[in-house]
Amino acid sequence: MSSFRALDLFGSGPHRFVVPERALVVIPLWVIGSYGYDDGSGSVVLGEKELIVEVRGRLVASDEAGLWALRGAVAGEADTPQTKGALVDNDGRTWSDMTLVKYEETGAVDRGRVWSMGYVATFRRVTNEA
Repeated sequence: MSSFRALDLFGSGPHRFVVPERALVVIPLWVIGSYGYDDGSGSVVLGEKELIVEVRGRLVASDEAGLWALRGAVAGEADTPQTKGALVDNDGRTWSDMTLVKYEETGAVDRGRVWSMGYVATFRRVTNEA
């Protein structure tokens, strides 16, 4: 079961975890000064880019009130003050010290035997506190 801070925010419907990019921060030397290099060519690696993990899926409930409750639970985790916690995917992979920084609903609410809505929840490993 997936979770954030041990809360089952995404288990009502299908969802997947995506790490959009793992990269290094690279700055050309000419931008910051050559620091002893005669021609200023080349680059310097400053470190890793901030870790971002997205959860993309659908919230699913039996009625409208249930869907609103699910939406509120996820959106509430994106409010300030920021709350760090462990983000765990369906396979048990854990990203520690993550913060839900953005919750976006995608598309319209689908109504039928169940009510559902697509979403993207973006988590970052931020280093400062609000």
